[in-house]
Amino acid sequence: MYGRPREVSLRQELRDWEMDLIERVCGDRRFHDVTIFIRHRGDLAMVHKPSDPPGAFWAPAGGLNPRESMGEGVRREAWEETGLDVEVGRYLLRLGALFWAGERTRPWVSHVFSANNPGEPPHPIDIKEVEAAAWVSLERFRLDVVPILRDSGWGRYEYRVHMAGLVFKELGLDPLEVVSA
Repeated sequence: MYGRPREVSLRQELRDWEMDLIERVCGDRRFHDVTIFIRHRGDLAMVHKPSDPPGAFWAPAGGLNPRESMGEGVRREAWEETGLDVEVGRYLLRLGALFWAGERTRPWVSHVFSANNPGEPPHPIDIKEVEAAAWVSLERFRLDVVPILRDSGWGRYEYRVHMAGLVFKELGLDPLEVVSA
């Protein structure tokens, strides 16, 4: 329905507290997310969560509900995190990861989709989870946001930067050196 995704796998080191967070939030039931790269003209809808460093933005993402299709989950997560009604595009990537911190490991899969929106202003609906949503130009993402994510030293952000680089390639966008993994 949404095309066959490119399959990629990687290992990503996390800090102990990042692994604690994933285990606390996801428990023993969730080992995946849907991530949505929402586009309008040359911009991406991105979110900033309360625990993020200032200036850190990344693509909306979240888990599927029981019996929810991928398309339903993509539309719901896009709505909850950005307030945008999206048209689901391609299933771009099935990014399998093995997160590790010390002796602990956790398998993870990000199902990454493209989506489009006519360009209304993003605004989070779930304001407990998302502090802000905004259209971020590709240039601002590459030059301003990626260095903030990388400078944090957080493994989850390095994972998201690597994902963005793969997505940019899939969409035929110039990833630039700063986004390359």
